[in-house]
Amino acid sequence: MKYITILFVCLYLLGACRKMNTEPEIIVEPPEPIEVKLDSIQEGEMYNVKIGDPTEKVYADLRFFAKGVQQKPYLAITGFLNDHIENLEGRIPLYGSLIFDQRPSSKNGGQIYFEGNNIKSIYKREGKKLTKWPQGSPSALQVGDRITDIYAKLIKINNDKRFRSLFDYIGMFEKNLETDYDPLQEKSDLWQFNFSIDEKQVVRLDLVFEEGRLVMVRSRYERYL
Repeated sequence: MKYITILFVCLYLLGACRKMNTEPEIIVEPPEPIEVKLDSIQEGEMYNVKIGDPTEKVYADLRFFAKGVQQKPYLAITGFLNDHIENLEGRIPLYGSLIFDQRPSSKNGGQIYFEGNNIKSIYKREGKKLTKWPQGSPSALQVGDRITDIYAKLIKINNDKRFRSLFDYIGMFEKNLETDYDPLQEKSDLWQFNFSIDEKQVVRLDLVFEEGRLVMVRSRYERYL
């Protein structure tokens, strides 16, 4: 069920943010749910979040809710919040992955995934698994690097004109719910929160914000064989 959740998140974010990918090693044909229920609220409370609350309170309530979920939930903070490498300073440890690409998209872009306090895996945008990125840079990010060391390396890579175009697009969506609130979350008008009730049941939430406050929650419940 974890793979199902990850794949549907990938498809959703490709539409919302154009560049969001999950790890390319996961390639499965998604089964069709045998039951789907749609719901939405514009007042009241759903899944521990309350309409009218500011983003920081909503995030705290999602973190509390996530502690009672069997499998690790997924929270995506959508939107174009990172125009420059400097936007990432002090924020990388709050997320679960980074995506870099040229415009238009290039096979040389990079996808970096974290686990714990280190880089777990690295891929080129074309799907090839790497041990470091970008290749040819003396400051390349490497599997095993500490998350706290990533920003300093990115600054050095960006200062090398050979690799500067690789940062035309910067994606940092996957929020690590075990870490603190990121103030830039307030600038996003849509969060997506997905979690599994059990091996056969998944809930997908769209949390819609206006001016930093929750105004709508859309829910999609799916049940599988």
